[in-house]
Amino acid sequence: MTDSIDVPGLRFRVELDDGQIVEADASTILDPESGGQVPAVVLRMTRARAHVLAHVLEDWSQVAFVFATLRSSCVTERALALTLDSGAAMAGDTGATRCAVRVSDRVTTAQRLAAVAVLKDRERGLPPLQRIAVVDAAARWMNEEAGDELAWALLDAACSDRTTTNHAYVALLGSDGDQ
Repeated sequence: MTDSIDVPGLRFRVELDDGQIVEADASTILDPESGGQVPAVVLRMTRARAHVLAHVLEDWSQVAFVFATLRSSCVTERALALTLDSGAAMAGDTGATRCAVRVSDRVTTAQRLAAVAVLKDRERGLPPLQRIAVVDAAARWMNEEAGDELAWALLDAACSDRTTTNHAYVALLGSDGDQ
């Protein structure tokens, strides 16, 4: 482990033996609780490690759900796990890609992430895990014969207006819309 701390409290960087890097690099991120910018902690890892960590978080979320309390983080951790695995698939990890194909062999990870982004931008009241769940379920429907109508209906039920439904559906179809 290599430790290179510049100024205490301002910068922090640790390189772990297996190639992961954890750092506080003076960047900021929006804190959903306060609504303000706060210091960010950045974790860099290989795509394969991201896939493994996604499974660890997913397993933790399932176990934590059994003992759910008002302070449980299983919902937010599950959203992080699913997104981390999607990122690993987008980066080309074969294991993560196989997991993504289990969701849909017709709708790519990039298309699913684009649809989630549409819902994030246009459906502010829809929590991250629900956005992922709706999009993944719609993607699964699109694998079925005549499933396109059911996918659209599911998106329509989750969206507050038809414009958002259509944008999310087109994102699932892909940029060329010819699927």
